[in-house]
Amino acid sequence: MRLSSIGYLIHDCFLNIRRNGLMSLAALGTVTMALTVLGASLWTAHRINEYAQQQPQKFNIIDIFLATSTERDIALSIVDKVKILPNVRKVLLVPKEKAWNEFQSSDPSLTVGIENNPLPDKLEVETIDPAHVNELAAALRDKTQFPEVEKVNDAGQEVRTMLGFARMIRVIGGAAALGLFAATLLIVQNTIRLTVYARRREIRTMQLVGATPGFIRLPLLLEGVFHGVLGALLASIFILLCGREVSRFVAALQSPLLSDVPSQLGPRQVVIGLTIIGGCVGLCGSFLSMRRFLKQI
Repeated sequence: MRLSSIGYLIHDCFLNIRRNGLMSLAALGTVTMALTVLGASLWTAHRINEYAQQQPQKFNIIDIFLATSTERDIALSIVDKVKILPNVRKVLLVPKEKAWNEFQSSDPSLTVGIENNPLPDKLEVETIDPAHVNELAAALRDKTQFPEVEKVNDAGQEVRTMLGFARMIRVIGGAAALGLFAATLLIVQNTIRLTVYARRREIRTMQLVGATPGFIRLPLLLEGVFHGVLGALLASIFILLCGREVSRFVAALQSPLLSDVPSQLGPRQVVIGLTIIGGCVGLCGSFLSMRRFLKQI
């Protein structure tokens, strides 16, 4: 096929879109709605996964309480021993004097009549990976290595619950995305099939004068891509506007579980990704609808 023929076919594609304005508008509206549902579902699943992945980070602190008789130099040596353990990012020693002063300041009535400080020194251990909090807590409870450790508080069960929830979101989101993609492809395929059927006489005339199958198919494939790309751009606008309003609503809830989690997908990535999906869906839908239907005309 010559380059001049390609230019003619592109011109013919947009000419046919303008001639069949009502059918093209119906196809564009259908594709836009389908891609809006697909894109919104994908973005929602992605944001929920980001929130779920962020929750375990809030449980990455392990509190170690030493025996009240532990000397300060021994407590400092324990800090050095804990720092070299796997999955340890940072260790902070909270002296019992500081903890006692804060306790007295928070509610002086509870400390009336208590002369000596009953609180122990505490170590706050920040982990690198919350998924391994349970293993690190078990190592800190080992009396052979840390005989001065009286108690270890960790959120191992909470972390395991959050990580399991994140895995479930990824599985459900992936399955839903595949189902919605297939549904969107089917909608586009049927829409393009209606377009082909509405122009069956024009296509039959082209076949009778000797037009090749590729010459007939290319404008229709370009129409599918056009509807897919333009529908994706319109869907991106709807999704971004609705996403901004939902983000404002979530931010107004003032919940610690819904604290701000920056998204890895910005508006540009959403538009580009959905445009690529729309173009591929339009192309595949057009090809599938024409493969057998043109033979029947």
